Amino acid sequence: MKRNIGLTLVVIAGLFAASSIVAAQQPAPATGDVNPAVLKVNDELVYAAEISMVMQNIAGQMSGQGEQPPNQEQLVQAATQRVVEQKLLSQEAERLGIQVNDLRLAEMVQAVEQQAGGRATLDANLAQMGSNYDQIVNTLREMDLVRTYIENQIVPTIQVTDEEVAAFYAENPQMFQSPEQVHARHILFTTTEDAEAQAVVDARGKADDARKRAVAGEDFAELARELSEGPSAPNGGDLGFFSKDRMVPEFADAAFALEVGQISEVVRTQFGFHVIKVEERREAGTVPLEEASDNLTNLLEQQKVGRMVNEVVQGLAGKATITPLLAPQPAEGAPAPAN
Repeated sequence: MKRNIGLTLVVIAGLFAASSIVAAQQPAPATGDVNPAVLKVNDELVYAAEISMVMQNIAGQMSGQGEQPPNQEQLVQAATQRVVEQKLLSQEAERLGIQVNDLRLAEMVQAVEQQAGGRATLDANLAQMGSNYDQIVNTLREMDLVRTYIENQIVPTIQVTDEEVAAFYAENPQMFQSPEQVHARHILFTTTEDAEAQAVVDARGKADDARKRAVAGEDFAELARELSEGPSAPNGGDLGFFSKDRMVPEFADAAFALEVGQISEVVRTQFGFHVIKVEERREAGTVPLEEASDNLTNLLEQQKVGRMVNEVVQGLAGKATITPLLAPQPAEGAPAPAN
């Protein structure tokens, strides 16, 4: 049966949300299938666990960005749409003879295993959802097919002109306002906030010595490479440009109080003791078009790719047979339908 993809997804999401499989992470009931097939996209079945995993992913992404996840029904609908779109695009990739990038797939599988705490834990988690290792590998395989399809079939067709970049820049001036920034380096001697007194004294002493050497004229970047215990040490302590809100308050206050070329007193933060040197300053203002151009071009390219992918999905959906398989179940406590 061919139908509008939006309507189909609303129907499927309603059936899925009304059933007990939304709680797919809960232990399997004594009877019944905890991971039933909920719909079919052309000849390919979609299982409850696939949608549940995408629901978790969407909710996790939104929480990580400080956004409130949607209600359960909306979350199910969004996850179902993602799964259906992935099926359609991966099927089209296979039709075109596109091959999976085996190395990239192996890396994706390894990353999933590591995030789960190892293969045994992953298998246990999947079993609890009524899924298995082969299903998760197949899902990752589909993801890679879609990625390769987009890279090979869509991205090469996208072009962004200088005129488009300039027009977007002119029409969206609020996006190109930059706060005051400094470009700084630092030398860090790490301690924890609950470190023993002697460890704190030792770290502070090393920071004092490093500052004396820097003030005496030794090259700050070389001192950072030699002495710093922070991750920026190999780069000479270089932190690049940053605005005040990107650093912890103690560090930011000290850095923004310095003139170019000036070296701070020793500053303590939750990370340890710092010696800071400011290399450059940028006043608040508008980012010039020339400076914003590369990032803006990438943004417009991504937007065009997204629109093109959506057009392809809508075209594939118009020709696809998308069939709901799960019969709706009344919610617990809901009144029975009238005869």
